[in-house]
Amino acid sequence: MLLRLICLSIVLLFNSGSLAHHSRAAVDLNLKAEVIGTVDLLTWRNPHIFISVSGTDKQGNNGTWVLEGHSISGMLNHGWRKDSIKVGDRVTAIFSPNRKADIKNGLIDHFIREDGKHFYAFKSAPDDKNFNPKFKKPIKPSKDFSGNWSYPRSLLSVLVSGAPDYSRYALSAQGKAMLEAFDPSVDPDLKCESRGLPNLALYVYGYRWKRFGDRIEIEKEQAIIAEEHRTIYLNAEQVPEQKPSMLGLSVGHFEEEGQLLVVETSNFLATTWGITEGIDSSSSKRVLEHYRLTNGGLRMQVSILVEDPVYLDKPFRLYGVYDKKRDREFVHSPCDIEVAQEHLKYE
Repeated sequence: MLLRLICLSIVLLFNSGSLAHHSRAAVDLNLKAEVIGTVDLLTWRNPHIFISVSGTDKQGNNGTWVLEGHSISGMLNHGWRKDSIKVGDRVTAIFSPNRKADIKNGLIDHFIREDGKHFYAFKSAPDDKNFNPKFKKPIKPSKDFSGNWSYPRSLLSVLVSGAPDYSRYALSAQGKAMLEAFDPSVDPDLKCESRGLPNLALYVYGYRWKRFGDRIEIEKEQAIIAEEHRTIYLNAEQVPEQKPSMLGLSVGHFEEEGQLLVVETSNFLATTWGITEGIDSSSSKRVLEHYRLTNGGLRMQVSILVEDPVYLDKPFRLYGVYDKKRDREFVHSPCDIEVAQEHLKYE
């Protein structure tokens, strides 16, 4: 059994394009290609926008390239607007190409309009005073966990993430059987469905924490469903009754003079891939989170303990950090199932 699990993990690692959300293993991030042409189609929908450009590349090849960008909120945060690039515009597209030269697909680095304006998909334009952080005021630290936060990850880890390290999960017999029967087609991301906790707590896009006397509200940027906006109740005696849900019922309290928030969550619904890729979670799942303010309120250290007696023989722990960000409004646009599966055409 152990040998089979190790072999499966290796297979999954080298087929990561079928795995985690945002996985774009078919794209070579170390290369940049260039096409000059005309925009034929712009799909301004989530989870990622797509722009089709008909033109000619540097090698003299003609055709239509389908190029993928960030989410709507990600594009807006990096200086784009829906009409920054329009159908019919003449553009120069710089992108990371598909590893297969015959597939005209890639991941947008930036577009250049005829007027010379640059628009980057996954970072701010280097000389844009409106969006480049070096031109902005210092970030205001948090004293009570409130404010905007992000879980930092590199572009490589977000876009071409491989299979998780299954050796850190003490899977039960049922968990091992599920891993052996791994089916990438049931990935909730491909269906615009949430995986709930713990995945949601260590995710891309932003978090906005709002502190109230009896609760903390956490708004998730680019939430797949409204249920991804969490409430942490701070008074255990006043927690309302509620039906089981994907995010469960969270109750928190403070320690270390208010610098440590401890959150216990239960009352879950059984969730597809609610443990990790390929491993569901049951209604018996319990999650214990610790959030500690550090760096003078500019960072939160995160520790998450997950237990599930159905799929795990013993709990596992995840670690991460949140960085404080500037306060801003979040943009919420519905996830489009057709767009969520678009990248599969080019793998």
